[in-house]
Amino acid sequence: MLSDQDFTCAIAIQRKMYTSLNEVADLTDELSQAVSRQDQVSVRMFLSMRQEEIQRLTSYQAMLHRQCRQLLPEDARLLTQLNSGRFQGTAPSPSAQALLQQAQRNRSLLERVRRADEAVSSRLGGPNSFYNKKRK
Repeated sequence: MLSDQDFTCAIAIQRKMYTSLNEVADLTDELSQAVSRQDQVSVRMFLSMRQEEIQRLTSYQAMLHRQCRQLLPEDARLLTQLNSGRFQGTAPSPSAQALLQQAQRNRSLLERVRRADEAVSSRLGGPNSFYNKKRK
């Protein structure tokens, strides 16, 4: 059975992820403006800053995976579903509900960032952008 400490740890990591996602969103907006100005120096700077923040997000994701690997399989499955924001049904505790809500906020923000990134990538790379190549 997952403890409140397990949920508290996961919520703390999810909140750090939310902060990083906000930073990626802001940097993506700045990148978009730099692309519009055709300011190559700023474009490179914002791409580099975004990459650092994305690497931070990757390390947070690894922390969540490590936490799950240390649990019993049933508990790991539940925590993974909550962390993904895709848990179906009623959360088993207020702490689990808080984790689910934070994960859902993160997923929503991530989708907004993905859409903004797709727009910038398409403007920057044209037919050679990651998203245009992915569609082919």
